[in-house]
Amino acid sequence: MIFKNFFKISGYIFLILFNYIFICFTIYIVSAILLIKDIKPQNILIKEYQRNFYQKAGLMNIWQANPDCIEFDNKIIFKPKETTCEFNNLEFKTSLTFDENGRYSNNYRDLTKKSIVVLGDSHAMGWGVNDDETFSYLLESEINRPVYNLSISGFGTVRQLVRLKNSKLLEDTDTILIQYCFNDFGENLDFNINISQQEAKEKFDLMQSITKLSFYQKLKKTLRYSATIPIDIIRKKNKSTTFSHHKDQLIKNLKMFPEFNNKKIIVFYVNGFDMFFYNFPKGQSIQMKNVTFYDVNLNESDFFHIDGHLNNQGHKKIATRLKKILK
Repeated sequence: MIFKNFFKISGYIFLILFNYIFICFTIYIVSAILLIKDIKPQNILIKEYQRNFYQKAGLMNIWQANPDCIEFDNKIIFKPKETTCEFNNLEFKTSLTFDENGRYSNNYRDLTKKSIVVLGDSHAMGWGVNDDETFSYLLESEINRPVYNLSISGFGTVRQLVRLKNSKLLEDTDTILIQYCFNDFGENLDFNINISQQEAKEKFDLMQSITKLSFYQKLKKTLRYSATIPIDIIRKKNKSTTFSHHKDQLIKNLKMFPEFNNKKIIVFYVNGFDMFFYNFPKGQSIQMKNVTFYDVNLNESDFFHIDGHLNNQGHKKIATRLKKILK
């Protein structure tokens, strides 16, 4: 009798789980079809499914995977080519231009004033916006000071600092703006600033050789994500996280570069629309007096609906808020 009830209950549980996965999977597939047809409902579940499909199923083009946009560098693995390359995704069509001083800007520059250098990842580089729409370009227009954008998609802070150190900009720079992202932590922890040319080339070749997911891999991921995303929404998973260990590692990385000790360093974060630091510090760092933390206080409307990178509004907001603390 006990075994009979056990199997009966197990059967009900299996049926419930099967129906749950089937329904979630069906909604996920419908959401993906709507996205491909450029239909993006505001329903939170469909929105999260569409974001996941775009980012995890190989639909999103990756800037640093485009050989027309990057080239090998023996100190930082890769860097932007000094050219203009097209970069398009579902929500934008852009042209990105780079020269030896980073993302190109043709604003008038008063060269009698000290420069500002922007360091960051894809958000600061301007993924999804044109050359004259980045917050670095807009900021330069507002404050009439040279603002150079050395940000590179996929870089952690430590690699950004290496790039600045090896540039021709350091001597004439008195302010460094660092855009931090939660995914910088891993690279900041492990990147070897004295990387050999052979190791750098191996990492570059590996990055270039990454193959697209097979149909079976996509199907397996789709089943998993379709079942777990509704639970994550209910639990509000990944909406906020601590900055404590990020800050400790970031300060440690900054101390590795004594040549920056006489520069004013302002750190702000852009994590995307789905993650916030609930204890991001404000004001001067206790460990390093030349470092200031500043929260630009973004919200979901400052990012592309599906892609998750800063949109035009987000770049304008950052430029406006940074202008206030640079005066």
